[in-house]
Amino acid sequence: MEHLSTEKWNEFREYTVERFDSTGVDYDPYWHVFIEDILHPELFEIVQIEWPDFETCAWNKNVAGQNQHRKIFQPNRNDEFQIQFWQEYYDNIIAHEEIINAVYRLEGLHTPPDYVTASVWEDYRGYSVSNHIDAYTIDVAWQTYIYCSDGEGWGTSLNDANGNQLKRFPFKPNSTWLMRVDADSWHSCDPVDCDVRRSVMARFMTKSRG
Repeated sequence: MEHLSTEKWNEFREYTVERFDSTGVDYDPYWHVFIEDILHPELFEIVQIEWPDFETCAWNKNVAGQNQHRKIFQPNRNDEFQIQFWQEYYDNIIAHEEIINAVYRLEGLHTPPDYVTASVWEDYRGYSVSNHIDAYTIDVAWQTYIYCSDGEGWGTSLNDANGNQLKRFPFKPNSTWLMRVDADSWHSCDPVDCDVRRSVMARFMTKSRG
């Protein structure tokens, strides 16, 4: 990939900021945001073209005890395995001040994060995650859906504490959801019954709960 210009990244970022600014918070069943077409169409096309080759890139497994049908690439890694596009994507979209400010303009959010982490995820048949609440050090989770080989059925379920599904995000390409982590934010993913599912997860982290 040729290096994208600052002007092009500015264009892409302004598009995503506008998508945040034009979207409200849904409190049913708890604080969340769902946005379609979150990335500029041109950027979304580049993301698909530049998707890491998980046969050859330096990927990590899920931590022990979690489902192992997932490969994880860190977009902002500081080593020889860094992929230029993904470092630029992290710097200009995931962790850029304008994006962070747009997220934290959403109703119900307050202090911007202390730092931002991100992962590029590729899930395979058999991946699932049971009903859970994210770690208390995560203030807001932000997942962007990129591609699923078998349609929209393998999204994320919002549940009650007993695991009863209350709402479900469809896995629509170039759609995104954000979830504020609190005592009610139970969610899960049913076992994936398709060949591959691709997404990007960003987490806005806080030290104030530590």
